[in-house]
Amino acid sequence: MFKQIFRLTFVTFVWKQYKQIIVSTLLLFGFLWLAGSIHEDYLNYADQLNDQALASQSFIYKWIALCAGVLIYLAYHFFRIRVRNSKTGAGKNKAQAKGQSSSNTSMPLDDNDPFAEIRIKKKLRSRAEMMIDQEADQ
Repeated sequence: MFKQIFRLTFVTFVWKQYKQIIVSTLLLFGFLWLAGSIHEDYLNYADQLNDQALASQSFIYKWIALCAGVLIYLAYHFFRIRVRNSKTGAGKNKAQAKGQSSSNTSMPLDDNDPFAEIRIKKKLRSRAEMMIDQEADQ
């Protein structure tokens, strides 16, 4: 029973972490298979017509399509990484704009840590304290 729970947990973790890579890779393989199948059908058509010019054009189009598919795949992953890096850089700039620097902490900050901003605050205040301060100001 625990073995099945562990497997399910592992598969869920892998799916959540690598979903875009898995889906895009499967789409690339599907595209490569589709391009090969279309090329094979076109070669059969050219063989029935006994036209070698059609066969040579088919090879050119096939390799152009394969190269374009791989380049689109690589460009997608390259820009996906750049967008993710720019988002994490924007989060660091927001924390520094609030007057909080990451050099004030003794612990290194993790980009995925939702409590990192709380750890670098000098004084923690509850919601009730904030409401009391607002009432005192008015």
